[in-house]
Amino acid sequence: MSTWTDRARLYVRGRALLLDLGREALFYTESGPRRARYLLVGRLSPPEWLRLALPRQGVLHYPLSVDPLAFEWEGDTLLLPGLRVYLGGPPPFVETPYYAWCLTEGAGKE
Repeated sequence: MSTWTDRARLYVRGRALLLDLGREALFYTESGPRRARYLLVGRLSPPEWLRLALPRQGVLHYPLSVDPLAFEWEGDTLLLPGLRVYLGGPPPFVETPYYAWCLTEGAGKE
């Protein structure tokens, strides 16, 4: 399954949710700044990771045990249990223990 948003392409592959921004962007996360093109959510075994054919660099991985179909979009924000991805920039306050907000203007827009 995949779907387009105005900022990114979202895929569900097995037990993983993969967000492809189309190009690398700078994010601020709970562990500091990171550059990434892909955001991957799910606990994956090494063979499952290899099947996704992702590069070693440029992947922001959250190994959370969540149903990859249990997501919602709220404006520019991807909502998952325990994780929020704010593509429109920093939120007024952070709601979850894991988060990432985009610091790159126009990330995911082509």
